[in-house]
Amino acid sequence: MSAVQELLEHTEKLYDHVKRGLPEEEPDHYFEELNEYIDYRQKLIERLTGNYSSEEKELGKQLVEINKLIQPYLDNQMQEIKGKLMKIRTKRTNNTKYANPYQGNSADGMFFDKRK
Repeated sequence: MSAVQELLEHTEKLYDHVKRGLPEEEPDHYFEELNEYIDYRQKLIERLTGNYSSEEKELGKQLVEINKLIQPYLDNQMQEIKGKLMKIRTKRTNNTKYANPYQGNSADGMFFDKRK
């Protein structure tokens, strides 16, 4: 099996993995698998040489198309993760404000007289 063909098969596996989406339970396992796919794929890319047959060039075109399909899934997952982190941060600050309501300096509804 040529390196390009092996890379294509592995990229298809990566596409299938990403297409399943970010699971609600055990996202750590999902990310571990994703990292393994990407790391192995990087090793395969580094093994590529510059001499390709016409068949390998066609496989390369398929690789490019699959990459174009993978990227939107990864972008959506990144946005989903960022949204979850923002919710967590908001909940954390709201809980802190609820637990210690007089901790911060709040000027809501107060007048500070600067004269002496």
